[in-house]
Amino acid sequence: MKRALAIAVLGLAFVCTSRAQDRTNGGFSDTFAFDKNRQITSWDGSDPSNPPYPYEMGAVSLMTDFSHNYGSAISAPFQLGYLNNGDLSPCDPLTLGPKMWTIGDGTNIGDTFTQHGTTTCPYFTGEWGTYNNSNNRLDGFSVDATYDIVQGPRTCPRFHPCYYPHLTVLVGGTGTITDTIINQ
Repeated sequence: MKRALAIAVLGLAFVCTSRAQDRTNGGFSDTFAFDKNRQITSWDGSDPSNPPYPYEMGAVSLMTDFSHNYGSAISAPFQLGYLNNGDLSPCDPLTLGPKMWTIGDGTNIGDTFTQHGTTTCPYFTGEWGTYNNSNNRLDGFSVDATYDIVQGPRTCPRFHPCYYPHLTVLVGGTGTITDTIINQ
């Protein structure tokens, strides 16, 4: 009896707490929040102090060009059910919208803005077909990133006076990742 109880308790320790995605209604999407280091801290409104996937919350790359031969990317926990086990790199570069100033206009230290960006991931189509004829494809992801204007380190160019440049630093943001089922 003790052995059966011990096995049952051990079995509960390995219970999967992930949720299965419902692919019957034409696809699915999830929301996420990320920090200044681009690390995802929350999925679908989860409590960041008690994350649902504590060892693999993922990250987002906000590249806006093809430098280093890749564009934007996102790493989602495999439990969410996205293509390629959630490792989605490269996606196309983010297309950025205008800066929406929430504090100031960008001329002073402490000014803050939010910028919306979207990308597509045409290289991820499941295990069958191409982007145009696949039954399952990742549409991409979008982000709303918040940035602060901060004072940079003192810079002293040769033959010019020293100055402190204004730098743009990421504060964090939110986003949505979307997968589509194409019913044929």
